Amino acid sequence: MRSIVLTFCVLRNTPNLEELEITTYGDGDAPETNAEFLNTQWTDAFCANLQAVKMKNIGWLQNEMYFIELVLSKAAVLRTMHLSLGCRRSKSNEDALCELMTYRRASTHARVFFDGKKKI
Repeated sequence: MRSIVLTFCVLRNTPNLEELEITTYGDGDAPETNAEFLNTQWTDAFCANLQAVKMKNIGWLQNEMYFIELVLSKAAVLRTMHLSLGCRRSKSNEDALCELMTYRRASTHARVFFDGKKKI
């Protein structure tokens, strides 16, 4: 939970951030948050200029999915989100991609790219 709160603290204090790259190292034993908690962390200036997001080593963990959903639904000028898969997965790629398709996007220009191969 500390890494989630720390990430939001950094993001709240960088309102001019245009590019964000996150490499996750989480595992299935990490405490789960929920969409409601993440929404309470969001402010109007939060990621107001965010245009590109890269998330590496994702495993479709629920915390990651909530974060992806939040960014897509709130970042109004987002252009691209690149998702690179890690070794551990909590669900199949097909299930995760179907879930991603249901997420609302604040930016009509936002495109999500997925690299299903683990890079070494």
